Amino acid sequence: MKVAFYQESGEWTGSSRALAAAAEAFAEAGDSVRFIVPLDSRVQEHVAGRNYDVQTFDPRDWWITRMTRLRRLLREHGAEVVFVHTGSEHLIAAIAGRLAARCAVVRRTPSGGHVALGWRTSLAARFAPSAFLFASEMEARRALVPRKLGPTVASALGVRLPPAEEPHPPAEGEEPSTDAYHILCIYDGQSRERTALPIRTVAQLAPRHPEIRITVVGPGSDAEEIRMHVAALDVLPRVDLLGERTDLAQLMRGATYGWVACMGDDAAFAMLDLMATGLPVIAQNDEPARQYVLDGITGMLVHGEDANLAAGVLAGTLGRTEQVAAMSEAARARVGREFAESRMLEGFDQAARAARRQPPG
Repeated sequence: MKVAFYQESGEWTGSSRALAAAAEAFAEAGDSVRFIVPLDSRVQEHVAGRNYDVQTFDPRDWWITRMTRLRRLLREHGAEVVFVHTGSEHLIAAIAGRLAARCAVVRRTPSGGHVALGWRTSLAARFAPSAFLFASEMEARRALVPRKLGPTVASALGVRLPPAEEPHPPAEGEEPSTDAYHILCIYDGQSRERTALPIRTVAQLAPRHPEIRITVVGPGSDAEEIRMHVAALDVLPRVDLLGERTDLAQLMRGATYGWVACMGDDAAFAMLDLMATGLPVIAQNDEPARQYVLDGITGMLVHGEDANLAAGVLAGTLGRTEQVAAMSEAARARVGREFAESRMLEGFDQAARAARRQPPG
């Protein structure tokens, strides 16, 4: 099968990561893959050098110019199906695919998102056979996609489980390295209000747990506005604002809990990455969090934005190494059992085949 991926946004996000993982899997399976991204963008930096073909377009061009460029790239590639995320991408890909080689389109909706079934979607489904890919069965049912527009497929996100690390005994005369009060907070650069809750929670816990500290990492996590909030709560010595980092795996190894201050696919991947590393996850109680985190078993779900309530939930496990170890083991096991990357990729393959079987609307 010849597969294409088309993304208009130049930002590297959880949604971009999902497409890149799928592209990698199709290529490893022997399919011909082409990834089409904005020129000189963050997403181009991340997908460059992979084992599939990467092509670019100028995002400043008028939509007809972008569509013409996409048509030529799809025709050259002989693409049978193209994956997109937004309504604009769906329409442009459908027109380009119709003019190029009658290419089908799979429209994926990010975790916790809602698909807009307006005139663009209806028109796109008339131009090209379409299928709709969702991150959960519940989201697929809630979308109420009319059958005439195309079939729906549900596929949760997934990650590869890293090998378990053997504990290293301390050297002679060295104290055991335990940091039972360290929280790693992952921020997506968009949900700034969500960074306030973990910082306020640390401020609430600090008087009784002077060892507690939090590291906030992600694009924009070192913004002056967040730093001023930390200073106003008088917890500067307990909070590290690191900004965007490339050593997230190393940072995870130095933490005991992971707090997710993200939304959408960014949140879903953050939860899975933390759980796969063996960190219990703390997250606000929304639909994506309920899908991936078992409250009290693989992590803790915080209801609302009340720091007092969040502090009460977290205080019940602080310093309790056996309880945290049990949650850590359960988190890792759940990822391996239910959210393996291979299962996510099976959903992408199923959606591609469903789209190709669908006649134009």
